[in-house]
Amino acid sequence: MDLESLHRIGKLGKPWGHQGELTVHLEECDLDDLVHAGSLFVDIEGQKVPFFFSKLHDKGRDLLVKFDDFDDPQSAGILVGCDIYAPPGLLSDGSDESWDPEEFIGMIVRDEEHGDLGEVTGIEGSAKNPVLVMLHGEQEVMVPLAEEMILGIDPETNTLLVRTPPGLVDLYRGQ
Repeated sequence: MDLESLHRIGKLGKPWGHQGELTVHLEECDLDDLVHAGSLFVDIEGQKVPFFFSKLHDKGRDLLVKFDDFDDPQSAGILVGCDIYAPPGLLSDGSDESWDPEEFIGMIVRDEEHGDLGEVTGIEGSAKNPVLVMLHGEQEVMVPLAEEMILGIDPETNTLLVRTPPGLVDLYRGQ
């Protein structure tokens, strides 16, 4: 994944409350643009690391994020002051425009839990709801292409890392 192409959207502030939430200072986008993204990239000592969040919401005059990996203010405190970036495909050029699904044809799709799902051979569905069609051996696998499912894109290895909805891959594997 080309981490240099990620779009900086703000900075993380101090911990808030006792659940490990952090304040967020957005500079270049709105909460509505991010609330369904599912993850944000955090710059930790020059490395952009993806973190999944369970909540991103307004709390009075503050904007708060609850990352899945942090359950108390002390652990979340290591991220205070870090720059945050929108996930790939979201605001990548500073606008709301997303990627062209046709760009994924030929890429290898790898699910974070189930491993390789196959090579993208086509796109089905509508422009608003594209579906990746992959060939895994002799089996055709179809996965909806939603921004919140994309964890990363690595152009060097031509790989798309995704998080599929629970049970979807099991349907194809007959489990």
